Amino acid sequence: MKSTIKDVMSTRVIAVRQGASYKDMAAMLREQRVSAFPVLDDHNKVIGVVSESDLLTKEALEGTVPGVFTVSVTDGIVTIEGTAESTVVGRDIIEAARHVEGVVAVRDRFSHPKDT
Repeated sequence: MKSTIKDVMSTRVIAVRQGASYKDMAAMLREQRVSAFPVLDDHNKVIGVVSESDLLTKEALEGTVPGVFTVSVTDGIVTIEGTAESTVVGRDIIEAARHVEGVVAVRDRFSHPKDT
């Protein structure tokens, strides 16, 4: 394939401010049909990038141990992999992810330690 980034990139860049809410971001991702936005500070300087996966990870895994799960998102389908503390915690995480705006489906790829 002889294509370059120029051949597939978006030229109409849509950015968000660092104070944007999760709900606004989810709506913008859906409306603009993109999977990420550059994030701007008050001086219009790019200070980062936030993706659909970042938002879903934050929302779905709120209150869990950070770094234990891998979350990927493709076309609204969330795949969560890792080891849940228990079967109940795993089910709670999956259920929380299902209720995040923009999620079409959730794939559970958890391994569960033996419940005591």
